[in-house]
Amino acid sequence: MEVSVVRLRSFSLWSRGMNYSSFNLPPRIVLQPNAKRIAILFENLGNWSSNYYNVPNHTMVASVFGVMAYSSSETAFVDEKINFTTHGDPIRIRFPHVDQHGENDTPICAKFRAGGLVKFKNMTKPYVCEVYSQGHYTLVVPSFPSPKEPNTRSHSKRFTKWWVLGFVIGFAGLVILVLILLALVKEAKKRRIRKMEKNSEGGELFDTFWIGESKLPSASMLRTQPTLEN
Repeated sequence: MEVSVVRLRSFSLWSRGMNYSSFNLPPRIVLQPNAKRIAILFENLGNWSSNYYNVPNHTMVASVFGVMAYSSSETAFVDEKINFTTHGDPIRIRFPHVDQHGENDTPICAKFRAGGLVKFKNMTKPYVCEVYSQGHYTLVVPSFPSPKEPNTRSHSKRFTKWWVLGFVIGFAGLVILVLILLALVKEAKKRRIRKMEKNSEGGELFDTFWIGESKLPSASMLRTQPTLEN
């Protein structure tokens, strides 16, 4: 954890702004209430960041940086806390050390507000947050999978489901087609047999007998009687 205090005149801050470490304060910063001298407190919570702040459903990938202003006098180096806002360019906070994160997870700026509320804002430059008021800031990434991953998995599951369903329907259709063809062949065979039987009835009559499922003609055996010759 690092804490630094810089004391200066409010007019100097208004006219020239100031740079300190990872902070860039532009000109035209308005103090509320106004003070002749001010003390600006710069904080880098470092490894203590997670002990003081937490972002639901997000992971902090940088230290928490803070910037605050206090009135200052000859008797009190740091007196009452005062607010300040910019009426021109934003305050820029650069985060020099950022933890590794997913390739598809772009860090976003997070501002900690009163009551545990957190305000998010996209970075304008890599690992740089642009803000317009004092407070505590950090960089965070979502702690849950990015939207692309579940969509890809869902698409893959839907594709597999429809592929299996199509295979089952196609196989069932093929089985039905084979059964229909077998039934047609069997019916055609029966028709041929009936036609043959009908044709046989128009010729010489024979007795018939059955062997298994086959119907065969049977002729009566007649023997020619012998005759005596003189």
